Amino acid sequence: MRIEVLVLEKNQRLHIIHMNDLHSHFPNMPKISTYIKRVKEEATVQGEHVLVVDLGDHMDRMQIETEGTFGKANIEILNSFGTDVTTIGNNEGLTFTKELLQQAYKHKQFHVVVCNIKDQNTGETPNWFKEYWIQEVGDLKIGWIGATAPYETFYRLQGWKVEEPLTSIQRSIQSIKDQVDIIILLSHLGFKADEYIAEMVPEIDVILGAHTHRFFEQGIQKEKQPLICQVGIYGDFVGHLTIDYQFEKKHIKQISEKTVDIRQLPEDKLVTNLINNNRAQAQKEMNQTVAYIHDSLPIALDKETVLGNLLADGVRMWVDAEIGLINSGQILEGLESGAISKKRIHEICPSPINACRLTLSGKQVKATLEQSLLDEFIYKSFKGYGFRGAQLGALSISGVEVYYNPSAAPYQKIKQILLNNNPLIDEKEYSIGTLDMFTFGGGYFLIKEGKNIQYFLPEFLRDILAYQLTNEHLIKDSHQLRWKKANEKDRVQ
Repeated sequence: MRIEVLVLEKNQRLHIIHMNDLHSHFPNMPKISTYIKRVKEEATVQGEHVLVVDLGDHMDRMQIETEGTFGKANIEILNSFGTDVTTIGNNEGLTFTKELLQQAYKHKQFHVVVCNIKDQNTGETPNWFKEYWIQEVGDLKIGWIGATAPYETFYRLQGWKVEEPLTSIQRSIQSIKDQVDIIILLSHLGFKADEYIAEMVPEIDVILGAHTHRFFEQGIQKEKQPLICQVGIYGDFVGHLTIDYQFEKKHIKQISEKTVDIRQLPEDKLVTNLINNNRAQAQKEMNQTVAYIHDSLPIALDKETVLGNLLADGVRMWVDAEIGLINSGQILEGLESGAISKKRIHEICPSPINACRLTLSGKQVKATLEQSLLDEFIYKSFKGYGFRGAQLGALSISGVEVYYNPSAAPYQKIKQILLNNNPLIDEKEYSIGTLDMFTFGGGYFLIKEGKNIQYFLPEFLRDILAYQLTNEHLIKDSHQLRWKKANEKDRVQ
């Protein structure tokens, strides 16, 4: 008699809930927690595993909960999610000093992986993150590798050495490929980089992406390449990746991605309370008085103001330049007289933007100032490059006097520019104190042509503004008119 033996395949199903680029959008976080808990409850019944992943830019210092707790609020929420592993984005790595970042992650209950960042002094990975992590989930071994966007100049100024991502990723894969069943890349590199890595590194099974805020409802995958996933911005959606692994054949039998709109889900009250508690702590920190002013200081998009001049003066002096150029849209509101708190300065100047120094020719300076007189620049809606305002605004200036005719034709309005009572010379180069966002091509794009760029970190514009507000003489100087037309007084109100 013939006896047939039925051999059951040994499979394991894995659910991965992934988030990217939340940018401290706290209202969505309690809803994300609700979804995570629902999936975990359902998976427990089925004997399946659920992992939680964040792809960086979870923090954004525009939000008071992050600014006032130096990122502690974000880490506590990731802990509450039961997060397994994260990588860092540029909002973590570049807007916090090395010391503040280490302090923020001090009480993390998850792993952080970044393979292309090293301590500049030691050449080693610091103790709060690692190049990769091997996680055992049941009988399955997952190799997690993280990589972040290589802003070399900025990371160097923060004390980090950033490496070319592809080489670092390949090095990490060589270290783990014989020890794991699945390799997943946590990428804060952007979609174009993810596409290139997917083509060049076939050992990777999945790329969970971030940075460029792309939204792929079911992921993107080319033949014989890893699946690439990315779910937008602010946590309006989370990704739910399902992997079925077959142990007998040692391969992924099936993989699928879906996106979940969490905006209509109820809030997890535990996370809501956690946010409220951190907001209260942040308020206490941010309510500290940093300056006192005797008169109100207005701001306007389309005309010269004391507050705009004050910041332009501050940037010019901070970087030791001849001319200062800042867009008035950096300051969202004016200041009333009286005590000025850290919170108020943060409210009116929230962008995580740094000052820089570069050289421009007189001709380039004049062309940029001509742009500043045009409505298409003044009222330009603008996002990105760290800018957290709404419209670009005209240029506030320091160190020069500009004589112009507002009724003249575009690019023919300026009649003369004086620096120390001497006319600006077209062919001569001048040192300019301005903003890092312009060097990336944002806003007043001609500034990107500047040479000898030097960035000044870690202070933001609001730190420079706070310093300016503590000195009555600097405030008095900012009343001196810089943009001058016929019959106009030499003071700005």
